[in-house]
Amino acid sequence: MFSRVLPYTLLGLAPLLLSCSESSGLFGSKTSPCSLMTIADTERALGEPVQDGTLTDSTTCIFKARRHEGNAVTVQLDEAPGKDRRTWFNKERLRRDSHLIPGLADGAVRVDSSPTLSRLTFMHKDAFVTVIISSTRQNQLGESVTQLGRTAATRYGASLTATLPPSATTIAPTSAPSSPPMTGRGTHTETIASSAPVMLTHTLPVPSDIQTGPQKAASFDATNLVGAWHAHVAHGTTQHDMLLIVQPDLKWSLSSMMQFDGILNAEAGLWSLERANTFKGLGWKGTYRKTTPNSFASTGSVQATWTRLSDEQHPTRIPADLWKLRREATSVPVFQLKTVDPDLVGQWEGSGTYAGGSAAFIWAIKPSAATDLLIVDTLRGTIRTKDGLPQLQPTQKQQQRVSVVAFHDRGFTTTDGKTKLRWTQFPSEQTGNRQL
Repeated sequence: MFSRVLPYTLLGLAPLLLSCSESSGLFGSKTSPCSLMTIADTERALGEPVQDGTLTDSTTCIFKARRHEGNAVTVQLDEAPGKDRRTWFNKERLRRDSHLIPGLADGAVRVDSSPTLSRLTFMHKDAFVTVIISSTRQNQLGESVTQLGRTAATRYGASLTATLPPSATTIAPTSAPSSPPMTGRGTHTETIASSAPVMLTHTLPVPSDIQTGPQKAASFDATNLVGAWHAHVAHGTTQHDMLLIVQPDLKWSLSSMMQFDGILNAEAGLWSLERANTFKGLGWKGTYRKTTPNSFASTGSVQATWTRLSDEQHPTRIPADLWKLRREATSVPVFQLKTVDPDLVGQWEGSGTYAGGSAAFIWAIKPSAATDLLIVDTLRGTIRTKDGLPQLQPTQKQQQRVSVVAFHDRGFTTTDGKTKLRWTQFPSEQTGNRQL
């Protein structure tokens, strides 16, 4: 459940300009992109006299060199919120040739397409700003476009932290992030398409060691489902625990908790996480920004705000019963030299998005660089009866309903038509008070 990949990639200047002009036809920008740059700024970047900025459309401003018009600085501003654009931005961060720029707005990525073309895009709230330098005369375009990006961010009101040396703004390229196993798929890793991070169709096969097999249900009273139900599966070091809570009014909530171990490298505003027991090079990466001694923000594969938890403090963003089911933190052997920012050591609770979907997180970071990460997704819905069989219908219409097809001692079996999931009743002494 790790990476969601947008099915198109912007390569070079022309596709990038096309993507912005398409959105500008429907939504007009509130701020002129020409206001984010001055002639003096662009002349320092290009190293030659530059003409006044010219709007090619409401989102794009071009500053051309006076003598060599092929040399130019382009500023694009897209303030229209859009899911596809944000997904593209996340994919750009995972490119092999991308450079994550820490301390710039809510996240920034630079791609040096060639020795003569470099571009930087940063995100500020729901707006995206892209700065492009094209020059056959100037060297080190990457450093120049980074400086112009910080200038544009300052004029746009985006947050900035101290400028890091160029060596701190690079990260060793990694392949696409590894994906933890999807329940019911029969594989250990896969790349997720653009679906929600947890769906009711992501169910688990019935365990093979069932002593008393389930019996087909001709009818089933939906009120018998009221209570708390649990399902569990483990693949290697990754565990999946699912908690289904059905209220007397037949409204339900389904929380899915995924836990995995890994090795963290975090310093100078950049972080990368490599899962344990996977092929070398598979992992996540992003930037982080410390906001207070007990909080920080991360971008990239996991975009979230984090709050420090004390040793005995329970998280507030995940169900208490599900928290009790977690596996105790393990010690992952670290065979390579890793560096962890001391300010990040500890246990953190966060909420945000990963792979394009929202979730709650618990992140335990040790000084040794060993780390444990919990990801919790939640769905809600109601129970309806069809042909005498209860069906769990999610509130979100695009999610597929699941039918109860069999019952057994202290539980029942559900199916979506392809895979089955066996539920057992949660121990009564652990249930306590629950809320959807």
